[in-house]
Amino acid sequence: MTSQLLDRYRPSAAFAGGLAAPFPEFCSCGPAVRYSCGHCWHDQCLDCGFCAVEGCVCHCTLGFTPGEPPTTGPEFWLGAHHPRWLATVGLPLMVSRRSLNGRRSLPRAAEAWVLDSGGFTELSLNGGWHQVPAHVYARDIARYRDEIGRLTWAAPQDWMCEDQILAKTGLTVREHQARTVGNYLDLMAIDPTLDIIPAVQGQTVADYEHCLTLYDRAGINLRDAPLVGVGSICRRQNTAEAAAIIATLHGHGLRLHGFGLKLDGLAQSADHLTSADSLAWSRDARWNPPIEGHTHVSCSNCLHWALRWRERVLTVLHAPRQMTLPTSL
Repeated sequence: MTSQLLDRYRPSAAFAGGLAAPFPEFCSCGPAVRYSCGHCWHDQCLDCGFCAVEGCVCHCTLGFTPGEPPTTGPEFWLGAHHPRWLATVGLPLMVSRRSLNGRRSLPRAAEAWVLDSGGFTELSLNGGWHQVPAHVYARDIARYRDEIGRLTWAAPQDWMCEDQILAKTGLTVREHQARTVGNYLDLMAIDPTLDIIPAVQGQTVADYEHCLTLYDRAGINLRDAPLVGVGSICRRQNTAEAAAIIATLHGHGLRLHGFGLKLDGLAQSADHLTSADSLAWSRDARWNPPIEGHTHVSCSNCLHWALRWRERVLTVLHAPRQMTLPTSL
């Protein structure tokens, strides 16, 4: 999939030598392929041929062609607030269920995407998954898979183990781990056709290895899973600690997805990850002035800021790295 991304964002051969052959006025391509033909169904920029409608990515205003991830190393899913980006951006995105929930109509995805359960917010606000039982979440995943299309996988309703979440739920790390494993089992029993990845949770390296043991006891060999999510690492102040956790889990033979990693975390753990996601660009934008010429107060919801930040991520993924060794116990 990623090898085709750059071609999707280049003007077609019609523009290779200038405006010799303009794009058709109307595009009959479906949502999933409209960028591969070099145009979309909206108004097109006469200079670069890409969409000039707000919300789509016109390279004349963006100022660069979105980069291609390295051929080796983790696949990166850009966190997105707005469901409409699924239809307009044409890059791998992670979108939260909380932003899709309650919508009567859903966009059709132009590129592969993954679904975040919104667990941190759910547990922060409600102290648990009381308002979203497993059968409701499974039903929602099936709807998004069928109506939006191109859904690669969905995160489970895992239980984060940050201190602030434990304080909200009043439960222990061990209880959060048990509920994380139990939810994965419940979701698979409800609808085994759903592509839901298991997740591991904890605070220390020993905690995460205990979580592996819980899956083993339940008859789930995570070494056979196509992907295993690593939770409760995105807000750690000690990036080296998170890197050691990821390296240790990788040493157990797991193919890992890093939930919510920041740039430093990606730099340290890229060699041990199969994929990662991040919405850190929004926080970065919130604490910095908007892009020159942008009229909004903050670029924390701005597509151009998000794509510029993604270029920084790709630079990190392309750079040589020093490998982090597992922690032995």
